[in-house]
Amino acid sequence: MGYQHLQNTLKAIALTVPAARAFEMTVEFALSQGKDTATVGRLEDHFRNRPAMMNCIERMRADPPARKCIEERYMGPELNLDELVTYPRGSLGYVYAKVMKRLGYAAHFYGDRPSIDEETNYVTMRVRKTHDFHHIVTGFSMIGPGELGVIAITALQYGYPAFMTIDLGAIALSMLRVEGWGQQVHSVRAGWDMAERIKPLMGVRWEEGLDKPLDVWRQELNIDPVRTGQNSWYEVLADLEL
Repeated sequence: MGYQHLQNTLKAIALTVPAARAFEMTVEFALSQGKDTATVGRLEDHFRNRPAMMNCIERMRADPPARKCIEERYMGPELNLDELVTYPRGSLGYVYAKVMKRLGYAAHFYGDRPSIDEETNYVTMRVRKTHDFHHIVTGFSMIGPGELGVIAITALQYGYPAFMTIDLGAIALSMLRVEGWGQQVHSVRAGWDMAERIKPLMGVRWEEGLDKPLDVWRQELNIDPVRTGQNSWYEVLADLEL
């Protein structure tokens, strides 16, 4: 049979997810067009201490800068948008603050785990805190299809289970559309393509270079940002003065 080679893959999916609840949460996130961050948190909680998350952490540990962050439980200082907007124009901190303020987002938009002593809690909290830095440096928009692109980077570089599930779920849900059905596929693929070209992002200590020019960050990480289209914050926020 032509599909026999898929049997082990299908069995692995059934064991890993568990499929029903994870897919339900993926649908909730997709229907909110990426705005329901609480759903992402529930999906992360769903994978806590499951084999998929343990394997993800092992992949992160294989990257020396990420391993060092994990071992030190590095989180950096809390981010103050009012302070960061006073940083040099063009710096990471300045652009980050300007974009976040324009969208009405808080720097600490995410829920906290009680402690980061456990590796799973630390990794989840670090992913949550640095998520919007990934948006800024990659150019992927915080709203609409850009969200699928930016999480695809962490999904591909480390197999972060919550993001991988969301991206795969979005691709699956695209078959329910007639017009523009491939849009979500292209959005995810854009993130995966970028993930293969750039340096790993989990071990980056953004907080130690908030005054560094954004262009320099991108050069160091080999990032060619998304600057056009609805999956780019440059186009979505075209009226924003930077």
